Amino acid sequence: MAGRVRIQFDERGLTAIMRLPKVRAALKERADAIAAEAKSIARSEIDTDFANQIHVSEEIRPGGRPTAKVEATREDAERYEYGDSNTARRRVLGRAAGVTPQSILRERHGEG
Repeated sequence: MAGRVRIQFDERGLTAIMRLPKVRAALKERADAIAAEAKSIARSEIDTDFANQIHVSEEIRPGGRPTAKVEATREDAERYEYGDSNTARRRVLGRAAGVTPQSILRERHGEG
């Protein structure tokens, strides 16, 4: 009987894969889709100016991981995302990305 196969993960390979143009393009494509949805929500629930200030930015983190993130850059964006005593919480970016407490805190909901 043959011995067990042992696989040893090499982090350097993952870093190289993450930097591939196809991977970066996939990240950008997903961020663009989220931004389009966020702009649609913003136009219908807030105003066109808010929607026009939703952008995708790409960067390479210090550890080498590429990112593409959707940002709302208007001064009051945080108030609309999280709400405050004067502004109803809209969660424009969170809803566009499909983020729910259950999706980011799986271990607290019996899935982790």
